[in-house]
Amino acid sequence: MRNKIKQAFKKQVKPLLLLLCVGGTFPFAFAAPGPVAPASNALPSLLTVDEQRELFVQTEQQIKARRFTRARENMAQLQDYALYPYLEAAFIGQNLSLTNEPLISEFLNEFSDTPVADKLRTSWLHYLVEHNEEEKFLNYYQGSGNAQLQCRYLDYLWKKTDNLNALWPQVSNQWVSDRSQPATCDAVFNAWVEAGMRTEEVIWQRFMLAVNNGQQGLALYLTRLLPEESRYLAQLSRRSKANPTAIMRFQDFRNKDLREKDILLPSLHRLIWRDIDEAKRAWVHYQSVFTFNESEVNDMNERFGVTLSVRGEAGALAWLEKVPVAELSDSGRQWILAALLRERRYDRIAMLINALPNDEQEKDQWRYWRGRALIELNFLEDGEHELYETAKHRSYYGFLASARLGIEPSLAHEPVHYEPAAVEQIKKIPSMQRAMEFFALNRMLDARREWNVVGYRGSYDEQVLSAIFAHENGRYDQAIFGLARTGLFNDVERRFPLAFQELLASNAESQGLDPAWVYAIVRRESAFRTDAVSPAGARGLMQVMPQTANYLVRRSPGPNKGQISNNRLLNPEDNVQLGTRYMNELLQRTGNNWIIATAAYNAGLNRVVEWLPEQPIDFDVWVETMPYQETREYVKNVLAYQQIYTILLGKNANVLAPLISLQMYAEYRG
Repeated sequence: MRNKIKQAFKKQVKPLLLLLCVGGTFPFAFAAPGPVAPASNALPSLLTVDEQRELFVQTEQQIKARRFTRARENMAQLQDYALYPYLEAAFIGQNLSLTNEPLISEFLNEFSDTPVADKLRTSWLHYLVEHNEEEKFLNYYQGSGNAQLQCRYLDYLWKKTDNLNALWPQVSNQWVSDRSQPATCDAVFNAWVEAGMRTEEVIWQRFMLAVNNGQQGLALYLTRLLPEESRYLAQLSRRSKANPTAIMRFQDFRNKDLREKDILLPSLHRLIWRDIDEAKRAWVHYQSVFTFNESEVNDMNERFGVTLSVRGEAGALAWLEKVPVAELSDSGRQWILAALLRERRYDRIAMLINALPNDEQEKDQWRYWRGRALIELNFLEDGEHELYETAKHRSYYGFLASARLGIEPSLAHEPVHYEPAAVEQIKKIPSMQRAMEFFALNRMLDARREWNVVGYRGSYDEQVLSAIFAHENGRYDQAIFGLARTGLFNDVERRFPLAFQELLASNAESQGLDPAWVYAIVRRESAFRTDAVSPAGARGLMQVMPQTANYLVRRSPGPNKGQISNNRLLNPEDNVQLGTRYMNELLQRTGNNWIIATAAYNAGLNRVVEWLPEQPIDFDVWVETMPYQETREYVKNVLAYQQIYTILLGKNANVLAPLISLQMYAEYRG
């Protein structure tokens, strides 16, 4: 390798070194003696920023193609460019050798704990493995999600250490995995087994991981490692995981081993959703076989009650009220409230809320519903007091309370105060400069990795200032997440920016939509992240699904425009045009009921109309009893955001006021 490097630079090393000497920087130890000077000491570039970006991309390609002479010439012009360290890392990565170790070590130390060093460190570790440099590997290894490297680390450490008692827990952690491990771990695993560390408890722990994550081959292998008298447990677990009705074979669960109950309970949880009548029969039977503690009994009662309440079926309250209110989970409290609301039992709603822990009672949801309950029970003064207290807060329930009281909603805006000079200092942090350059190059993943060095891992003040810097530079998603992460929820104007204002306003107008509603959808869907992609495949500012986009295009007048590519959906103009068209269509199909349309934007119209009751119920009751938690919270958020954006766009209207008298029922089915 060293000879190859010398050949690559044989002709042009001297003139380039003269240039580098002037700049004070010798970026490659094999080409110039002495320490590496920081790139900030370089002479200012004569290139514009746009020219630097273009040259940076070209140089990356040249390094990848191993055209080193031209790459070094270009790098001499880019020493003061923010992304210069990435070129250094790429160049060094193409020229790994033990001779160049001082340079590699210096680079990794200088950029320790930053993304720019990660790839180089990984490449260097693989190089050291290939060249059997065990000591050096141990010196450079800092932990990794790479199983091959972690196994190599454990293997080398096992060969070198005298303290095996400290090593074995690390080996155990590696072995207890839901995935098969690389062959490089075999030797150290064998030593660990011979030391008696692979106990039945450890085998069972890994077996359960494998079963729960669908790794059937691994589960079968681990079954064979169990003592013969315990293998029936593995068979029970695999059968029950494949089909929870397997627990109806009562003769298989005889309480011969405590682990039978550990297998039974998760399967019983799943059976409740699949066949609640069979689950009830099983629960009655197994209470005579096993001893369940109070927590387990409460959990089962809650699960039966929640399932019935979600489905709107009778009997939910009978199960849920077996559980002390203080012991109910958040889900249990939600669904006992829903069951009581369906039955209009406002007396019991008030009693439920009074039984909650004090800190829970003070939350907006419970204050709102206590106020509603008291008013329904003709305790008007007390009920209105609760609503007034709730209305002080910027939330879905706070805005609902203000709408019921006919008062102006409160934004409770408290902007973050900061010194402009402090933001200027944040801008100078190298990782922030690198992040902004990657953003400019549309390399979002690299940009966010660099941003997180300060935005996530910096001091509290640095995180706050980076959020402000992000807002000032149009990185609205970074600002939104940063302010939320640091607890600065009251800086409303930065958390709810008027981003893409012309684009959103023009499309809202062309589709006849409330601009605040469009803003609310965008804010909830993507937080203004243009390259957002959901696990389901929704893309862009308005998280448009590809099939939805193509459906809308097919329905457009004029010639067929063909399929909409996924990349086009990341284009803000295309995305917003399609997203607002879809909002308009949902409105038309729901009789201009924008609440149903909002829910349908998240869950799909066909599913949402199934939730509409035959008999009219109050709007707020319908939202509170939606069976899908995601959609329930989505509608609450969008309505709250719509109110916020209505105010930020200069209107004093209370958006939720028309909803107070709105009745929801099946007539709205489109």
